Amino acid sequence: MRLVKSVTVSLSALILALTPIVPASADQPAPAFEPAPPGPGLVSPETEEAANEINALVEASPEKYTGVRITGPDAVTVVLPPGPDFEQRSVTVRGGAKRAVGTRPVSIKVEEGNRSLADARRTKAEIGELIRAGTYQDKVIGVGLDPARGIAVAYATSDSDAARINLKQRFGDSVVFRLADGMKVAERDRSRDSAPHYAGAGYRLWNEPHTGEAGLCSTSFPVVKDGVRHMLTAGHCMPGATNYPRAWAATFTSATPPSTSYYFGAKVTTTVGGELGAYTDGNQDLYGDFSLLQGSTYVNAVYNCANLSGSCSSLLVGAVSWSTPANGTSVCTSGRTTGQICRHIVTDANYEGYVGGLYMRQLALIQSDQDNDGQYDCTTIQPGDSGGAVYQGVSGSTMVRAMGIITGYGGCHSLYTKLAGVKAWDSSISMPLN
Repeated sequence: MRLVKSVTVSLSALILALTPIVPASADQPAPAFEPAPPGPGLVSPETEEAANEINALVEASPEKYTGVRITGPDAVTVVLPPGPDFEQRSVTVRGGAKRAVGTRPVSIKVEEGNRSLADARRTKAEIGELIRAGTYQDKVIGVGLDPARGIAVAYATSDSDAARINLKQRFGDSVVFRLADGMKVAERDRSRDSAPHYAGAGYRLWNEPHTGEAGLCSTSFPVVKDGVRHMLTAGHCMPGATNYPRAWAATFTSATPPSTSYYFGAKVTTTVGGELGAYTDGNQDLYGDFSLLQGSTYVNAVYNCANLSGSCSSLLVGAVSWSTPANGTSVCTSGRTTGQICRHIVTDANYEGYVGGLYMRQLALIQSDQDNDGQYDCTTIQPGDSGGAVYQGVSGSTMVRAMGIITGYGGCHSLYTKLAGVKAWDSSISMPLN
């Protein structure tokens, strides 16, 4: 059941939304689902850095470029729309990659495409407005981008034949389809984290008098706003009207509060409205799914062990990404339920759609590349990981780069809120780095 929302859409999208959906028929087969792109293998740090450098160039000039994708351990493919300055743009791309590459060579392949990133973004925006307007009910749950092809990717359920036919009629070859289950938020059911708190720790939600608790979540990275250090977590863990705004270490279940060193702080702001399990629109459709905790001390380090209790190793955070990653980027997650999982591959860095009944933007869709007889084994985040840390290694360093906040999961896919959404919410916000 979806929440009833007040939605503002453009006139063009409203006109499209009023167009009836054409039923599927034998002579009009539904467009097929395409698989998620395969993982590029164990990617070198130099390749990650080169892809990030080129992607920043693409994001800054979306009319001139199409997109970038990591295509192998030491390979990056960049697609450009046609034009008289194609060669000049190709030289610029390769120059950006050379600035990022260290001692290990990276292959940069430049290809010509049909559309620019700006074209793809316009298609994605129209489809997103149609989804929000309820045109396809629960049959199309989200939309993202394949920047390397300059097309939108609609995520639809297995029984969405009529919706896929309708979208294909409207947008032609500028849209493709991937099969997706409905995304669920990962609230509820390491563990005795004391101050200063690390990313990837678990906390339990309590009311102010500490007489009742509801659910468990995880922590992401500290940020500084207006000179005060806060800790990031998921917005749906701390919705605006929750009666459980205080966070204590997950292991402690007694109504008698433990030592204050196990207190994570309380909610000070959030992008999600409503109560736990009964969410309403806040501004998660603009900035993603995050909340700020305040009231304890926080350090920029992340738990990187697989175990959920007992002694755990950690890594310092020495860099932060406030931008959108390249598709094919490899990231790790850390949360109270699954510990650290690495080799998550970003398969759609521009996803938006319904999660837990709310429409969200500023999301990236990830999938494990662990192979199981040729099939993805669906190793992914689980309930209780929400709010946890998303990060990647930094070339030539033992530190990591902060990337985002765990948001939800569904089937073989998981979602995280990009730190780009936090920056869009408040451009002055910063992250203390080691």
